Amino acid sequence: MVSLSPRRALVGLRAVLAVLLALCVFPRAGAQQGSEGIVTVTVLDSSGSVVQGAQLELLDLATNNVQKGETQEKGIHTFVNLSLGKYKLTVSKTGFRTEVFTDVVVQAAQTTDISASLKVGTINETIEVTGGAAPLVETTSNAVGTTVDLKQIEDLPIEGRDLTQLSYLVPGSSFVAGAGTYDGLPSIAQGNNIDGVIGSPSRMKFGGNAAPIVSPRLESIEEMTVQTESLNLDQGFGQANMQLNFVTRRGSNAFHGRLYEDFRNSGLNANSWYNDALTSITPSNPATKNLVHLNDFGASIGGPIIKDKLFVFGSYAERKIPGAYTTTNDVFTPAAQAGNFTYNGQTVNLFTLAQNYNASNPGANLPTAVSSCSASYCPGPVLAAAQAATASGQVAPDAGGDPNLNLLTWQVNNAQTSYFPAVRVDYNATQKMRFNVAWNMTKDNYPGANPPDFPGSAFAKTGAGNSDKSYTLGLGFTWTLSPTLVNEFRGGFLYNVSLNAYNAPPLSANSPQLAWNYPTDNSAQVSGTIFYSGINTEYPVFNASDTMTWQHRSHTVNYGFSWWREQDHYYNPELGYPVAAFGLASGDPALNAIANSSEPAD
Repeated sequence: MVSLSPRRALVGLRAVLAVLLALCVFPRAGAQQGSEGIVTVTVLDSSGSVVQGAQLELLDLATNNVQKGETQEKGIHTFVNLSLGKYKLTVSKTGFRTEVFTDVVVQAAQTTDISASLKVGTINETIEVTGGAAPLVETTSNAVGTTVDLKQIEDLPIEGRDLTQLSYLVPGSSFVAGAGTYDGLPSIAQGNNIDGVIGSPSRMKFGGNAAPIVSPRLESIEEMTVQTESLNLDQGFGQANMQLNFVTRRGSNAFHGRLYEDFRNSGLNANSWYNDALTSITPSNPATKNLVHLNDFGASIGGPIIKDKLFVFGSYAERKIPGAYTTTNDVFTPAAQAGNFTYNGQTVNLFTLAQNYNASNPGANLPTAVSSCSASYCPGPVLAAAQAATASGQVAPDAGGDPNLNLLTWQVNNAQTSYFPAVRVDYNATQKMRFNVAWNMTKDNYPGANPPDFPGSAFAKTGAGNSDKSYTLGLGFTWTLSPTLVNEFRGGFLYNVSLNAYNAPPLSANSPQLAWNYPTDNSAQVSGTIFYSGINTEYPVFNASDTMTWQHRSHTVNYGFSWWREQDHYYNPELGYPVAAFGLASGDPALNAIANSSEPAD
């Protein structure tokens, strides 16, 4: 019989409670986050009985990193937290022939099940098994997903080189024009990550969140996995039932690189039907097709800095589109600018009508006769500039059938530039300690995204551009304390900033916005001038997780923690800028002129 002192008993009780608390408070949670894979090995003999104590050696063919294990009492051992790629598995035990699997494929967020059947013989006899790719059916995982691997990615033509569009092709997806969901799940259930880093903020998530903010590009991503159902507890950070996983390419013991360019020219494109229709209306001023010149070019390289130890991969891509787009705006007809408005087939002059009602009403043309109209607030110069702008576009009757309006169509230059750098570094400090860090960035600049009110220098300040910058930074550290005890830590940061109307001039009281008090067919108002003011957003996201995997006998236990934090910063523009709305003020003698007067008989 063993007796314990009260102090020792209390210490032991505290230790037990601490372990129980850790298992309860830190349930199975987030280490892999979809960026790594698992290999589960089951070893049997020729009679189908389990083989306990078989020695396993898993060799990473890209970096020569070796992990060792031993089958437990059920003849099973699981290698966790594996980088993507091909491995060689060696299975050996005294009294049996050695069995070697030369092509074990590890995929993101997937379990590769390998079944080895050892034959009686000497350990010097070897059986080699080739073609051991990841199985179509996983027997040790209930996750539902599809992996788009490197081979598929490189063989498929992808417009824009963004891999997200391939997720629309997996079983269970239902997308039309980029909008939809997977397996009927609500859009808010979607999530994504790049190298285990949350790839998009949760703000406005009700519109769907499958695509990351940072563009996962063909030249920098090694693999994409779409998990549509049954996510493990170590994925999704509790905010997703399905997610897209993207993993950055990594370097190996051999140098590999590439150069590429995607080119497109508007000379190969036909004009649009709409432009052809406009040309038929104004043959003397034909509508030319939009300028489309695309240059999407880049390079990547990966290889060893220190063989078997330190590896790097880097890529840089740039997309330049010196293009244009077509936009429209309504403009008053020359007759309407002179006061002659047509309703129901009858034309009246509003100024004459107002004078007939009250002789004190102004009878000159609208612009400067109003005594309270200062030079900067007068609609006359603006109307004159808008009329002059019609020479830079195509004029057609108003689409809504209003006889007092014309529709002006013109082209806006929008020379877009996007940048896509990416870097990943892997360091195998020892056979038991592995580090990796990955950084992916997308930066876009659209200087003409918001069109001016009308073409020409008079309205140059009414247009503005947008820009954005986003990147993910992920860190991983895997520590194999023993073949049956593996810990992994992952931390990450998503930076994303959007600047709207970043190049708009400051608003000034000397240049107020002008609004005509004239309803159109869609109950809006024909705008005189509109000045853009930027609304800027910044939604950084931080996440971290740690998972300990312990294999004991026939059980595998995962426990750890996951944490994420999002900060939402929304910057509204400065308010208080003047808006001049043109109409009749209360008490104006012309207020009821149109309703209560009529044109003199001819």
